[in-house]
Amino acid sequence: MGTSQGSTRAERGEIETLPSGSLRVRVYAGKDAVTGKRNYLTDVIPAGPKAMAQAIKVRTKFLAQVDQLRTPRTRATISQLLDRYFELADVETTTLKAYKSLANHHIRPLIGEKVAGSIDGETLDSFYKQLRTCRAHCRGKKFIEHRTNKNHECDDRCKKHRCSPLADASIVKIQAILGGAGKRGVRWEWFGVNPFDRAERQAAPKPQPSPPTAEQAAAIVTEAWADLGWGMLVWLAMVTGRGGASFARRNGNFST
Repeated sequence: MGTSQGSTRAERGEIETLPSGSLRVRVYAGKDAVTGKRNYLTDVIPAGPKAMAQAIKVRTKFLAQVDQLRTPRTRATISQLLDRYFELADVETTTLKAYKSLANHHIRPLIGEKVAGSIDGETLDSFYKQLRTCRAHCRGKKFIEHRTNKNHECDDRCKKHRCSPLADASIVKIQAILGGAGKRGVRWEWFGVNPFDRAERQAAPKPQPSPPTAEQAAAIVTEAWADLGWGMLVWLAMVTGRGGASFARRNGNFST
């Protein structure tokens, strides 16, 4: 059992000498926002001539983190954060279903058990690197991708796994999910800063429009004139290039 160093006590935080001679720094960081248990920041400094000076620096750093509200107030995992976030999310049902699917297939299996407020940039970069490498998270393991999860006789549809990256659009959505959950976590005072802001943002995929050729456009307009109103709308969209704006027009927008 360690002994506390009286000369190094502070109002918050202490430095204890362990039986091994190492020094343990411990600073109270408040109650866990989820469990209600007392939270401590701790670190162990190996024995040595400069151990005490290093321990004092660590204690000072911990106290500064607590003062700046940068220390997580809960040991809740990323999965627990997502559970609460999805419970309160104000989005369309289809959107929420898609978010949960991405979380269940890609977030929870890889980082779901990590403490949300303590996840670092390196871990997040590694997480996104894995998604960009293999959507099945194989980590180099060889296996057969079966045509069904049910009992079956394998045929040519059951093939050796070949890595393919998760689509950029899906990674952007995953970052939006984690970023949104982290923002809520800050609002709930689970932690002082959004931990998921430490990751490099994935650029949104560039749109790749495929407009019709002049001949195809002419055929579309000609066919649309079979109905006068529809033909006028299609012709207007083709001529002005403002299809979306045309649908927002009202009678008051036109002069007679």
